[in-house]
Amino acid sequence: PPGPAAAPVLRALRNQLQEKDTLIRHLESDYERSRAQREREERLLVTAWYNMGLALQQQASEGGDLRGPPGGAQSFLAQQRLATAARRARPRHG
Repeated sequence: PPGPAAAPVLRALRNQLQEKDTLIRHLESDYERSRAQREREERLLVTAWYNMGLALQQQASEGGDLRGPPGGAQSFLAQQRLATAARRARPRHG
């Protein structure tokens, strides 16, 4: 068994272990929050792409012009805004 001189060393080591355990729990919690945030962002992106594709398909089936603005250049966000505005402007059935 360790002598009385080892008690402060053991106490210091236990404190270090406790601090490391606390740090590990904190890092694990941060990781889980980051993972959940990334998954939410991925779902939002997939939904946005799906909605954009659906809007373009509906526009094509209605005989709409798929070229967009002159030159055909339009940002993803601009396309999303147009698709959302078109959905809101469409009359509801039911």
